[in-house]
Amino acid sequence: MANRIYWRDIWRSIRKTKARFFSIVSLMALGSFALVGLKVAGPNLEQTGAAFLNQYQVADLIVMADFGLGEHDQDELKSLDKATVSFGYLQDVLVKDQEASLRVFSLDKTLSQPVLVEGHLPKTDQEIALSANLAEDYQLGDTITFESDDDGTLTADTYTVSGFIKASDIWSETSFGASQKGSGELDGYAMADGSAFDAEVYSLARLRFEDLEDLNPFDSTYQKGLAEEESALEDLLADNGMERLKEIKEEPEAEIAKGQKELDDLKEQLDGQEKALKALGRSASDVPELVKLQETLTTEQAKLDDAQEELDELKEPTYRVSNRRTMPGGQGYQTYGSSAASISQVGNVFPVVLYFVAALVTFTTMTRFVDEERTNAGIFKALGYSRKAIRRKFIIYGLVAGTVGTLLGTLGGQFILAPMISGIISTGTVIGKATLFSYPVYYVLSLILSLISAVLPAYLIANKGLKEQTAYLLQPKPPVKGEKILLERLGFIWKRMSFTNKVTARNIFRYKQRMFMTIFGVAGSIALLYAGLGIRSSLSGISETQFGQILTYDMLVVEKEDASEADQKDLDNALNGSDIKAYLPIYTDSLTQVFPEVEDKQSLTLMVTEGRDFGELLHMRDAKTKEEHSLSSDGVVISEKLAKLYGVKAGDEISLTRDDQTVTVPVTGVVQLFTGHFVFMTSQAYEEAFEESYASDAYLIGLKANDEQAIKDHAAQFLELSAVSAVSQNLSVVEQVNLIVDSLASTMMLLVAVSILLAMVILYNLTNINVAERIRELSTIKVLGFHNKEVTLYIYRETIVLTLIGIALGLLSGHFLHLFLIEMIAPDSMMFNPQVTPEVWVIPIVTIILILAVLGWLVNHRLKKLDMLEALKANE
Repeated sequence: MANRIYWRDIWRSIRKTKARFFSIVSLMALGSFALVGLKVAGPNLEQTGAAFLNQYQVADLIVMADFGLGEHDQDELKSLDKATVSFGYLQDVLVKDQEASLRVFSLDKTLSQPVLVEGHLPKTDQEIALSANLAEDYQLGDTITFESDDDGTLTADTYTVSGFIKASDIWSETSFGASQKGSGELDGYAMADGSAFDAEVYSLARLRFEDLEDLNPFDSTYQKGLAEEESALEDLLADNGMERLKEIKEEPEAEIAKGQKELDDLKEQLDGQEKALKALGRSASDVPELVKLQETLTTEQAKLDDAQEELDELKEPTYRVSNRRTMPGGQGYQTYGSSAASISQVGNVFPVVLYFVAALVTFTTMTRFVDEERTNAGIFKALGYSRKAIRRKFIIYGLVAGTVGTLLGTLGGQFILAPMISGIISTGTVIGKATLFSYPVYYVLSLILSLISAVLPAYLIANKGLKEQTAYLLQPKPPVKGEKILLERLGFIWKRMSFTNKVTARNIFRYKQRMFMTIFGVAGSIALLYAGLGIRSSLSGISETQFGQILTYDMLVVEKEDASEADQKDLDNALNGSDIKAYLPIYTDSLTQVFPEVEDKQSLTLMVTEGRDFGELLHMRDAKTKEEHSLSSDGVVISEKLAKLYGVKAGDEISLTRDDQTVTVPVTGVVQLFTGHFVFMTSQAYEEAFEESYASDAYLIGLKANDEQAIKDHAAQFLELSAVSAVSQNLSVVEQVNLIVDSLASTMMLLVAVSILLAMVILYNLTNINVAERIRELSTIKVLGFHNKEVTLYIYRETIVLTLIGIALGLLSGHFLHLFLIEMIAPDSMMFNPQVTPEVWVIPIVTIILILAVLGWLVNHRLKKLDMLEALKANE
């Protein structure tokens, strides 16, 4: 019977305090919702990506070389220990009568197997499978025709479309990499059977290492292992260029030698005949056959000399080792991994702040609950119940509320928030919908945090209260003692304050616990709201600022080293065309640096100009002052993110490695750039640092009409010129940046919504506690003749003041939280703009004011219906 009464009292307490119980449930639900959702979203993406890589046996590394991979190269790669090696072909083609450029790969059934979307894979040398994005233009059974290419290795120009595929190593569905055809950017790709290619050597080799198969491909352990394999492979191939060049020259040199011997034999015969004619007093001009033979010999000798000259001019081929991020078309993989890592970083910070705020408010809530149950606790104690049994009631209350909230939040985080975040990031990739995995460690962690937030306060507060004598527990708790506050000591201020303002000031400091809880609760919500909106703001202007205000050139055109005068003249004419706004000759190169801090290699773009700046095509803004920066003749200017990786500032020195040469140069300035790593220098500084003469090899070009189509059209026109070897546009970089920005920005909006809900629950909860604690006081002033609005403002004015203080503190805290987060979540090759737009400051303030207004209306409505007599005798 006693136990039944005991448990009935527990459930009656829950029923009587539904609003309080629901608020605790809500706080714990929001905390676990954010914690589980954010913490599992990244791992879900990573495990889904890892399963995809294993399912289709995607290569870890790709090897490509200027003249293909010869027999010696193949033998060396096959000799690698614990590595699967697969060789293949590729060729860039133009679709006939279209601007579209495609990259045709040979079908690889061993590594980097394709994902079949529709139809079947090519079975003959007349079939081809197209990338899925081309399904809008072609149907199964259609034919596709490519423009003829004398230098190509495809055996035919027309093929039948057998299917549509997604390449397992090209994760983006829109960005496929650079091309030497068309506009310089691939419009898609295709796969044909190996028999459709006629080539003496392979174009590429794919490698997959056994020791890396069981590692998380997005984890630092994998990156470290991959870097070791990549470095070892580069060392293995370091001397292959000379061997490959010798291999390439071997057959042509034999042909030239054979031809030279034949010419020498003919020359010897011709010399003999000329001597015989001379002995007869005749000359070779008298015999037309000999004249014609002499002309033929001269022509053939010139051909052999030209062939030998071309052979002598051949340079040692370069071997390029690429990983999944740096291989052609690897932008999608890089974007996917960077976004997943960024979400995981947010999950390390955002829920911590949210749980801290929730725990503070829950502590206040449980304090109020214990105070309300004071008399009941005294009755149970008088009836002989132990302190442990009575204390258990409050623990059960907190446990039930915390467990229910945690369960709801965990389910929501696992099955709602995490899939939403994963869906945002995986959109536009070949991966598709992320698989949901279980993470018991996060479920247990959220439960432990709820116990700390809801159960521990109940235990501590109840334990303290039950130490009092039973007689004291049966009496109402004495009101909080009023004290003289500091403001009262400032007479020149105090005497000018109205009565109600004095009451408000005294009450604020009288209820110190609630004061701190309100301030910190509101401040925490505001900080989270500001940080979420701030990150979104920092992301939103990156592309526009970098490619609209800083890197204002539309394309970079790279010259061929051996261009003839006529070809160079054609290029000069194109550069001086009426549709070109401006152009600037520069030297550019891509340098690779190793930064142990990020456990990875980073690619640096070196740009050298003859002047002190890049004119209107590239603006170097000082990272701090935002003023235009100029170059000096004895140092380099570097981008801001690169300066952070180096850990340097203006006046320090950095090392740059190009090929096998490492030089140390002073840093004369750090400039604002958000994506990519850049090093800018003058021609004089370049010559001094690298000890070689400066010569431009590329042009920065600005167009008068620079919409996307105009840029693509002009890029195609430049690529058609014989003096041009490559064209680089910013369009693909912009697209990659926008994908990262859009995914993170959308995720931030979800967290903003969580922050607003947190603010609503906190203010509702604290307002309810304030009204409940002082219901007799409010009834008294109502009896004394205060109007309804005056009664409401009597108590709500305190909430308004404390909330305003919380808003100010929250905005300040949010500012620093925002700066901390954007530094933490930015990928290694990017940084986010620390500046925020005005609405980041305005929206949190307006949101809290609206919540205050609604709650004020509810409080006023509640106090209107207040039964004063019942409230005044509530303690009896």
